[in-house]
Amino acid sequence: MSKLAGIVELLRPINSFMVGFAVVVGAAIASRGDMLSVVDIGDLLIGFFVGFTISASSMILNDISDVEIDKINAPWRPLPSGRVSKLEALTLFLVLSVVGLFLSYLNGLDTFVVAFSTLIVAILYNLWGKKKGLIGNMMVAYSVAIPLLYGSLLVDNPSKAIPFFWMMIFFSTTAREIAKDIVDIEGDKIRGVRSIAILYGERKAARVALIFYLLAVVISPIPVLLGYVKAVFYIPLVLFVDIGFLYEGIILLRNPSKEQAYVHKKRVLLYMLIGLVAFYISPL
Repeated sequence: MSKLAGIVELLRPINSFMVGFAVVVGAAIASRGDMLSVVDIGDLLIGFFVGFTISASSMILNDISDVEIDKINAPWRPLPSGRVSKLEALTLFLVLSVVGLFLSYLNGLDTFVVAFSTLIVAILYNLWGKKKGLIGNMMVAYSVAIPLLYGSLLVDNPSKAIPFFWMMIFFSTTAREIAKDIVDIEGDKIRGVRSIAILYGERKAARVALIFYLLAVVISPIPVLLGYVKAVFYIPLVLFVDIGFLYEGIILLRNPSKEQAYVHKKRVLLYMLIGLVAFYISPL
């Protein structure tokens, strides 16, 4: 039972469920709110399990790469505690990766390419990118945004707003990851992470985060200008989110402390959720 519980813990079932569900949300957004009429339910279920398995395999690889650190910081976790061996974890990573890629191929060649590239990014992040500061931040942002793109590929003639939604998620998530590095600066120093906050200081990190929020804000009017969204639904919600991003970014720049960055990342997550609501209800 202890081994089974350890394996389940390695999978991070809640996180992996959320990634799978994000694929479904991507399909719903791309189908302009009429998902069940334009997407085969079988394809949708397959897409969910692709998100779940690829996410779970990435979580396992993360634990494998962090096992020595976890022996000190989190000795109760499955690998450092010995409940699951490294070989068992590696085997589970490979099985889930193969299953996820196989399922993605059932959805189509384009979805297979997306799933394969996402797995490669996850591997590179865990083995190399997590200590590379901004590059690692952008790898995480890619992984957060990619379910939207995957879900859209399940839809024939998806909303033309999808690429712009994807970029807004990517840039705002990159900004949030940079801000989170301010919170993690003490532990990251021990791990040898070359974050912007460590290399150049907290204020410079806050400044770069604000730049990425600005990029997301600059992109946000484009779907309206191109006529890809219903302005009456899109503008009020996205304007609120844009103002929130800029406000939080400026506040963090004025006070780039660990405490403020901690509050910042929680508030920004709320704005992101509101943005997703706007993406869902507004495509034409």
